[in-house]
Amino acid sequence: MHSGEANKSGGAATVQPGPPDARKRRLDLRALAREAALPVLSGVLYFVSWIGFGVWPLSFICLVPLLLSLRGTSWKGALWRGALMGLVTHMGGYPWLIHMLRVFAFLPVPVAFLGYVLVCAYQGFLFGVFALVVRVVWRRTGWPLTLLVPLALLATEFVYPLLFQSYTGAALLPLLPLVQIADLGGTLLTSALIGLSCGAAFDVLTGSSGRRLVAVALVGVAFGASSAYGNRRLADTAKREQAAPKRRSALAQPNVGEIALHTNPQASVRALWAQTAEAHVRGAELVVWPEVGFNTALVDLRNQRAGTYIQHGIPTSLIAGLERADGEQRFNSAVLIDKAGKLGDHFDKIQLLAFGEYIPFGDVFPIVYQWSPMSSHLTRGTTTAPLRDGPWRYATFICYEDILPRLVQKTMEPAGGGRPHALVNLTNDSWYGTGAEQEEHLMLAAMRSIEHHRWMLRATSTGISAFIDASGRVVQRIPRDSAGVAVRDVPMLEGETAYERYGDWPGWLSLGVLALALAASLRPGRRPSDAAA
Repeated sequence: MHSGEANKSGGAATVQPGPPDARKRRLDLRALAREAALPVLSGVLYFVSWIGFGVWPLSFICLVPLLLSLRGTSWKGALWRGALMGLVTHMGGYPWLIHMLRVFAFLPVPVAFLGYVLVCAYQGFLFGVFALVVRVVWRRTGWPLTLLVPLALLATEFVYPLLFQSYTGAALLPLLPLVQIADLGGTLLTSALIGLSCGAAFDVLTGSSGRRLVAVALVGVAFGASSAYGNRRLADTAKREQAAPKRRSALAQPNVGEIALHTNPQASVRALWAQTAEAHVRGAELVVWPEVGFNTALVDLRNQRAGTYIQHGIPTSLIAGLERADGEQRFNSAVLIDKAGKLGDHFDKIQLLAFGEYIPFGDVFPIVYQWSPMSSHLTRGTTTAPLRDGPWRYATFICYEDILPRLVQKTMEPAGGGRPHALVNLTNDSWYGTGAEQEEHLMLAAMRSIEHHRWMLRATSTGISAFIDASGRVVQRIPRDSAGVAVRDVPMLEGETAYERYGDWPGWLSLGVLALALAASLRPGRRPSDAAA
């Protein structure tokens, strides 16, 4: 009978449940929402703790909800939970991708939003791999997550090929003593600290009393040792900076970016000439221009008169961003021009930006460049040799190459008398709008100064230009969306760090330990652990 009818015995009306399929769908959706809640919470905690929002204390627990959701789940469940967390993380941290896709490719908002979601899903899948590794190794070994989580996080951050490189440990940059360990093993070591604290928090919440004590002890030892090392390193670096020879250097920020660089190219060059003249009056021996700051013509480096024209007769050394031509090839380059106007060494950008500086498969289908008129068709550089100006050597990189630790490590290799004395970055962040990208880029770049114990001279078109000292402090900046000149006495440092010599050894070590653990767990007669159940 219908749900509103009385039964035949004259009793009260009864309500029949809905169709079984509808009830099942409602239950499935509720169960899915419950299963997704913890990974989503981890994603929110992660991006709120990271650069931009900067609530760094949350980084020490950001992975805990995800870890709680992995108990008793299958490997497929672990994979999608981690991927969901990563999607939320990147959508919260990278909304500027929408603006970039609209400006570079002239995409309508719905298509740009779809591209944003797809990029965030790809970036975020790193955490799907991380969750899968945790689940599989946990199930096979029963290891405490205090040990397993940092190993899994190190391994996945080391091998996963991100489009926009980032590290969990960058959230700790406000805690300068803690992040100085990057000079031992790169930014990966700072990520290990967060993985350790999150794994320990999980063990404290769910483990036995013995496991809780071990977790707290390991966290105390790791953070105590890192802080002690960092404080000593900060003091030693300050002494080295004080004793080193100084070179008065300047950064020029014209505040001309995005479309204006193409529609009014003279605006950037005229602003930079005026700022270079000002820097010279203020005693600057070197001025750094932003990426493609000189944009009125392609430059042929065989034409020595080009140096005098670019310098505009101002007798100071210059590292200028420009596009150069070599036959049919075009390069995004940084060129050293000495104070006499003579062209010197150059660096060509190696890691080109997809859809901005080249279009994937564009050489096979050239028509795609007509569909995206703001995209360039550039050739990759092939050398990481430093730019030399007299006795000084500058490791130089362009745009987001400063967030690629292995590339910067390559540029810091000894060449022509030793390792470079300083880092130089030329970039144009105007394509990303007014969101958090500029601050994210600056803070990620600061990790390179810690890894190499070198000052970074960072010139951008519209911000944020900055001097970063050898301990990762931003000691002077030009605010974004403003024109200005910054002048500073830069210590020209020497020496070598463990990271420069040994690279990302924590990544290799974590891969080796996990592989050995899995191999041992597969021995005949070895039963899977029920610790992860």
